[in-house]
Amino acid sequence: MKMFKLNPFSSKNAIPQLCGSLLLMLPTAGYTAQQSAPEECTAEQIELAVNGCEVEETIIVTGYSTQRKEDLTGAVSVVELSELEDLPAGNIMKNLQGKIPGLSIRTDGNPGSGASIRIRGQGIGRLGNNDPLYIIDGIPTKLGMHELNSRDFASVQVLKDASAASIYGARSGNGVIVITTKNGASEDIKLDVSYSQSTQDFNYDLNPLNTEQRAQVIWQAAVNDGSDPNTASPLYQFDWNGDYTNPQLNKIILPNSLDQEGNTTPAVPGTDWFNEVIQTSKIRDFHISASGGSDRGQGYISLGYFDAEGVVKGSKFERISFRANSRYEIIDDIFAVGENLTVTHQVENQNNRDAGNIVSLAIEQQSIVPVYNDDGSDFGGPRSGINDRRNPVSLIEGNKGNDSRYNRLMGNVYAELKPLDGLTLRSNFGLDYGQFYYRRLFPTVSEGNLYNEERLTTQQNWEQTTVWSNTAEYKAKFDNKHNLTILAGTESIEFEREGLFVSSTGLLVEDRDYAFLDAATGGAVASGGGDEWSLNSYFAKVDYNYDDKYLLSGTIRRDGSSRFGENNQYGNFPAFSAGWVISNEDFFDVPLLSTLKLRASWGRTGNQEIDTRATSFTYQTLYSTPSVFTTQQDNGTAYDIGGNDQGVLPSGFVRTQTANPDLKWETSEMVNFGIDFSLYYGTIYGTFDIFDKETSDILTLTEPLATLGEGAQQIVNGGTVTNKGWEFTIGYDDYIEINGIGEIKFDVFANIFAGENEVTDLPDNVKNSFGGNGDDITILGHSVNANYGYVADGLFQSDDEVAAHAQQTGAAPGRIRYADLNQDGVIDDKDQTFFAEMDPDYEYGFGINLEYENWDFSMFWQGIEGGQIRNGWRNFTDLVSVGTTSNFGDRVLSAWTPENSNSDIPALSLQDTNGEGRNSTFYYEDASYLKLRNITLGYKPDDKTVRDLGISSLRVYLSASNLLTFTPSGTISQDPETPDATFPVPRTITFGIDVGF
Repeated sequence: MKMFKLNPFSSKNAIPQLCGSLLLMLPTAGYTAQQSAPEECTAEQIELAVNGCEVEETIIVTGYSTQRKEDLTGAVSVVELSELEDLPAGNIMKNLQGKIPGLSIRTDGNPGSGASIRIRGQGIGRLGNNDPLYIIDGIPTKLGMHELNSRDFASVQVLKDASAASIYGARSGNGVIVITTKNGASEDIKLDVSYSQSTQDFNYDLNPLNTEQRAQVIWQAAVNDGSDPNTASPLYQFDWNGDYTNPQLNKIILPNSLDQEGNTTPAVPGTDWFNEVIQTSKIRDFHISASGGSDRGQGYISLGYFDAEGVVKGSKFERISFRANSRYEIIDDIFAVGENLTVTHQVENQNNRDAGNIVSLAIEQQSIVPVYNDDGSDFGGPRSGINDRRNPVSLIEGNKGNDSRYNRLMGNVYAELKPLDGLTLRSNFGLDYGQFYYRRLFPTVSEGNLYNEERLTTQQNWEQTTVWSNTAEYKAKFDNKHNLTILAGTESIEFEREGLFVSSTGLLVEDRDYAFLDAATGGAVASGGGDEWSLNSYFAKVDYNYDDKYLLSGTIRRDGSSRFGENNQYGNFPAFSAGWVISNEDFFDVPLLSTLKLRASWGRTGNQEIDTRATSFTYQTLYSTPSVFTTQQDNGTAYDIGGNDQGVLPSGFVRTQTANPDLKWETSEMVNFGIDFSLYYGTIYGTFDIFDKETSDILTLTEPLATLGEGAQQIVNGGTVTNKGWEFTIGYDDYIEINGIGEIKFDVFANIFAGENEVTDLPDNVKNSFGGNGDDITILGHSVNANYGYVADGLFQSDDEVAAHAQQTGAAPGRIRYADLNQDGVIDDKDQTFFAEMDPDYEYGFGINLEYENWDFSMFWQGIEGGQIRNGWRNFTDLVSVGTTSNFGDRVLSAWTPENSNSDIPALSLQDTNGEGRNSTFYYEDASYLKLRNITLGYKPDDKTVRDLGISSLRVYLSASNLLTFTPSGTISQDPETPDATFPVPRTITFGIDVGF
C-alpha cells in the first residue's frame, strides 16, 4: 500500500472560483485567499481562465499583514474549501482528513464530538498539551470547531513551520490554523441558499453471541479447566456425558426465570442489543446567506441550521448559527471600520453524549437478558452470573429530555487608518464568549439487581476571552525592484472562566418539568471554581522582496504570561526565513519548468498551556477520602470535633500540589527546507518540505513516588522530544479534447507525509510515567507513542512445548506463550520491553476532480501505512477468562482446541491464570488502512435553464463518504482508524442543492 498522498492546490482551477466571486482582502487578523483581476481581464476571460490573462494572487500570511503567495517563505498549506462544500458542515476539521500533508486528524462518528488535531507530530503525548492554536478573524481560541458553521468560512490555512507560526509566539508551538470568514463584495446583493439531507449508518463485525452460543462457550471453558460446568454459572445447567477426555454436550438447560420472583424469562434465542439501540441517522444542513456592497461598504449575513439525529436511538445534536460581517470606508481609502460577528446556539442531548457508552453496553450485555421483564413493568437487568452493566435501552429512555445548551458569541470590531501612503494603522478588539447550561435528571433505576435512586444535577459554566491588538504596517517599493513591508504591534489577551455544579436527591415527582433544585428534599452537594489568566505581547515582522527573486523575512514576538512566575514570565520567539525564486533569474532557461522556488526557515515557538496555579502550592478540602495505601484509615480533612454526628463537618486542608516558581516556557525550535515547483505552464504543480523540530522544556505534571508525601505532584519543564519528517504534494491540472465527446477538465492530486517522533530527554519523575524498568529500558530513544509490555509468541501447542519453555505461571496448551527476553528461564516483569510504535510510517491522500459540460465528479481517498493500533476489543472477542460475566464475540467459537490448533485465539477458560489480560503484543496489530473518504457527482443546468427559473445559479449533487475501507490481511479490527471506539466513523450518503439568486 505504498501510495503517494496528495493534496491539490491548482491555481488554474482557483482562478474562476475565487475571481468569479471576487473575494476581497478581509481586514482581519488571519489568513485569507484573495484574487484581484487586472482591468484588462474581461469577465469571460476570468471565468474561463484564458491563457495570457494574468491574475495576481494574494494571501495574508502572518495574521496581521498581507503577502503575495509568490513571496511565501514558510510552510503554509491552503485548504481548498470548494472541495468541502458537499460535506455536512458539522465540524470542518473532520472533513480535512488527508487533505493537508502534516495535518493528522483523529475523530469518531459522533456529530457533536471534536477532533484530535496534530500538526507535524506532537510533544510529550498524554502528559502534555498537543493541540494547535486556532485564529478565527483575529481571535485566538482552543475551543472546538464543531461549534461554528464552516459554510461561513472564506479560507482555512495551516501554519506548519516556526517561521509562519512564530508571529503567534507563546501559543503556537503545536502549529496554527487560521480561519477567516466571508465578507461582501462591491457588487449587487447576492443571495445563496443551500440545503442537504444525509443519512448515516454503520455495522459491527464483533457479533455478540446469542443465549445458547454463550452457554456452550461457558461449558467448553469449564471442561477445559477440568471443573464442573454445572457450577460455572448460575445461568445454565448442562446435560453432558461427564467425560473430560471426550466431552459431549447433549442439552443446555436454562432457568425458568432470571429472578426469584419468576418475572423475567430468559431471552431465547437472545436479545439483539445492537439492533435495539441503533438506527439510521438523519442529518439536515440548511444555510442561507446574503452578501453585497458598494465601493465603500461591503456586508455579509448568514443563518445556518445543522440538525443531526445520531445513529444511536434518541441521540440528537442541533446547532443554529448567525453571522454578520461588514466593512465601511468612512473616508475613502483613508479610514475604515468593520466587524465580524457570529452567534451560535447549540443543543446536545445526553444520548448523544453517551452514544459510545450505549453502543458499548449493547455489545457487552448478555443476550439472555430481555429488554423488559415479563409484564413490561420494568427493564431487564443483571442478575447473578451477569455483569452489572446498565440496560442500554433503559439508559436511552432515562436520558430523554436531558439536553445541554451551549451558546457562543464570537466576534471583533476594528478600525483602520491610512494617514500616509503605504502606512496602515489598525486597532482590533475581539471577544469569544461561551456559556454552558445543563440540568440533568437521573430517574430511579430498577433493572434486575441494579437499583439507583433518582438524582438531579445542575451545571452552569461560562468563559470568555478578550483580545485587543494594535498594529502599524508600512509597505514601500523602491526602484521597482525593492519591496519592503514592516509590521509592528502589540496584543493583550485576557481569559476568565467560572463554573458551578449542584447535585441533590429526594424528588417527590420524577418529571423533568418539575425537577428543579428547590423541589429536591435531599441534601444538596455543591462545588464550583474559576480561573483567569492574561497574555501581554509585542511583535514585529519585516518582509523584503528583491526583484521577485530573493525573499527575506524576520519575525520576533515577546510574550508575557501570568501563568509563569516572575523569574520566567516573559519569553522571546524569533524566526527567520528566506526564499530564492530561481525561475525568475535571467540565466534560468528550462522550458518545461515554469516555476522553481527554494525556501528555508528557522524559528522558535512556545506553549503556555498549563494550570494557572502551577507556580503555587495548592490546598483542598477533602471529605471522606480513603487512603490509597490502606483501607483502614481516612485521609479526609473533615473531623467531627464537636461529636454531633450530623451536619456539615468543620474541615482543614490538604496540600495537593507543590509550587514551582521556576517554570518557564515550553519551546519548539524548527528548521524547514522547501521547494515549490510547477511544470508545463502550471499544469503540473507541487511542493516538497523537510523539517526538524525539537520541543524542549515540555510542560508536564509529574507522577512522584508515594514516599514523597501528599501534594508532591508538581508541574515541571519535563523533557525534550524531536519530530522529524517530510511532506510532498503534487498535482496535474489540465484538460483533454475527445472527438465526438468534447472537453474534459481534470485535476489529479496526491500528498504524503512521513514523520518520526523520539523522546530524547526526561526527568526521572516523568520518565517512568511511560513504563520501563527505570534503568536501562525507558521511553528514551522511542516515540512518545511507544507501548511497553510483553511479547506474545503464539500459543502453546502441547505439554512438551510448555515444558521446554521458560517457567511461566499458568502456561498450558492453548495458552499465550510470552517471550523470555532476558533469557533467565522465568517469565516475569523483567521480560517487558517497548514495542508497538503507534506512529504510522506515512499518511497519504489522493483523488481526482473532473468537469464535463454541466457535470462534475470528484473522488478522494485517504489512508495511513504502518504503525500499530491496540485492539482492546480482543478482551471481548478472544478472551473469555478476562470477562466471564459479559457477553463475547463469535470469534471465541473458533478458539484453540487440540483439533483446532491453527487458531490464534487462546483456549477457552474461566480463569485468567496465565495473565493474558496483561499488556502485550497480543492486542496490537497493523494500523494501515485505505478509505474512500468521499465521492461526489454534481450537476449544473445550463445558463438558459437557470435564467428561465429566475435564479442566477443552481447545482444539485449526490455525495457519499466512508463507503469503502481496505485493511491488510490479518487485521482483526473492523476500523483501524478508530480501533477502540464504540462509535466508529459511519457511512454517509448526502443529497444537496445549492441555489443562487
